Amino acid sequence: MLPFHWLTQTIAFGLGIAFSPINIALVALLMLGRQPLRRCATYLGGWVLANGGALGVVVLIGSRFSWALHLGTRAQVQLDLLGAGALLGLGLFQLTPAVTLGEENWAMQLIAQLPELEWLPLLGLGAGCALVSPENLVFYLKEGGMLLTNHTSLRGDLEVGAVFVAVTTSLLLLPPLAWWLSGGRAREAFTVLNDWLIHRAEWLVGVLAMLLGLYLGWQGLEGLHHITVMAVRQG
Repeated sequence: MLPFHWLTQTIAFGLGIAFSPINIALVALLMLGRQPLRRCATYLGGWVLANGGALGVVVLIGSRFSWALHLGTRAQVQLDLLGAGALLGLGLFQLTPAVTLGEENWAMQLIAQLPELEWLPLLGLGAGCALVSPENLVFYLKEGGMLLTNHTSLRGDLEVGAVFVAVTTSLLLLPPLAWWLSGGRAREAFTVLNDWLIHRAEWLVGVLAMLLGLYLGWQGLEGLHHITVMAVRQG
């Protein structure tokens, strides 16, 4: 059983990755084409492999350096403050109108090519869309840092990693779940959803990034206060 604070943080960071309007729209669009479930599963397979692989690489590389295992609370505080700054900056950047317009153009170009992609390019696309987002790197580092600084066992790493990857995929599973529940009769709803996700939902990503940035900032400041108090007592 995972400690409650680990579970809540893992869910928060996983949802930060999962809440990607463009990627949810791509999955919904796949449900409108040929072999919808197979092509959707291929795309999601790439997404899962990329998120799990990225977290594994962070933990593997971090465990190779002795400082990552001995700094403890100080390392966690530094990671919190750096992650908070990065997410707040990305959130503000995401809310810039010119950036939103550029992402809409990129999404439309990608959607135009989507029907032509076979299973291997779809697998690569799913992985690439997970790794190309800079804010996702913050979540990988934060989740990996939590595992490193808490000295979990291999079983603990696998349990936390499985929960993290499952949560990163959760929102992308909504379109195929809706398709299955409607018996394939949700084409019009998917079309409306795609339009909203691509043209009107990106500001939500910026807001979510800023909220998570504020959360990490609060954690970092609280940890910094704790370190300061301990240093005064020891002095």
